Amino acid sequence: MAQAANGMVVDVRGVTPAMRRPLVFAIVDRMVDIDCHDSIVVICDHDPSGLGYQLDLRRESRGMFEFDCDQRLDGAWVALIRRRIG
Repeated sequence: MAQAANGMVVDVRGVTPAMRRPLVFAIVDRMVDIDCHDSIVVICDHDPSGLGYQLDLRRESRGMFEFDCDQRLDGAWVALIRRRIG
């Protein structure tokens, strides 16, 4: 993990696949607990769209976050998780 100017960068490519989503959700849940409005950039080795759908379906985070993802030129995928304002 690395600290960004207004959030956190989490590279899960080196994390066991079974632990990737729990790690991201633990960070998201903590952000909700402390009312943090920073963003998270998640770097992974596959399309993370499912993470975005699951993030919006979870009771703990439903409707609280915006999710966007794109593939970089080096083949890695980057997802931006940003707290909704309002």
